[in-house]
Amino acid sequence: MESISPYSQFIRFVNTYSIWVALGSFSTYLFFCKIFSSSPNYIIALGLALGVWFIYTLDHLLDGIQLKDGAVTIRHRVHFNHRMHIKRLLIVVALILMALGYWVPAGYYSFIALLAALTLFHFVINYLVPQRVKRLLFLKEVFIAFVVSIGLATSATMGDGMTNASENTIPFWILLFINLGNIILFSYFDREADHRSKTLSIAGLYSDKTLKRIIYLCLLVSISLGIWDVFNEKIALRSFSIFLLMQITLLVIAVFSEKFKTNDLYRFWGDLIYVYPLFALPFL
Repeated sequence: MESISPYSQFIRFVNTYSIWVALGSFSTYLFFCKIFSSSPNYIIALGLALGVWFIYTLDHLLDGIQLKDGAVTIRHRVHFNHRMHIKRLLIVVALILMALGYWVPAGYYSFIALLAALTLFHFVINYLVPQRVKRLLFLKEVFIAFVVSIGLATSATMGDGMTNASENTIPFWILLFINLGNIILFSYFDREADHRSKTLSIAGLYSDKTLKRIIYLCLLVSISLGIWDVFNEKIALRSFSIFLLMQITLLVIAVFSEKFKTNDLYRFWGDLIYVYPLFALPFL
């Protein structure tokens, strides 16, 4: 049996169980509260972290159940093989989210309902709509990037003491293009696995060269928006530096794709960028 180093085991565990995704949702929300001078609501922050983790895990579980023994990726195989434990864990998280709802201010209800509706729409399209229909108007990556950006950035505009969000929406668009570039980057790396499992993704519609160009364009737009905001004194240079670090990380992954393909490092570092704000928050 092949021996796996503790480092590789850690990467597999984090990738398989979406650890950075949950922690990144928590820290990115707090980061945007800083940007928008909004008072953070830690119930909302925890709800976002658990909610995003729930969606990602449910998505992996449904993919695993659908693919069964045909699952190619480690995360899908693990979720299928341990589906009973995963289901129980999802139920526990769902109960915690419902309990947290008791402390959520009423002003967030319509926003949460919107996120829930968009998420339900994603699952309906992804699992119930035939492939031939989805192929006609395939915007999965764009849709996911948009919903994630709304959840992490727009939620921060609803806190008490907000002074900056209404007059500066550019940080939202910076995050949107980071998310879009990141999701397309994942599709680029998952091309073979998606093809083998007959999963439709943007990588099945465009060549590797075209995908790289789209990724670079997303990062260029995101960086340009950030520079514009800094020069117009709409966003602090320290906040922009966090965005820049996220963008540079994705750029490095895209340029040195062969290196990051090994051991699914692309997913580890691609999800880790959303945790960067957590280390910078004390200095913002």
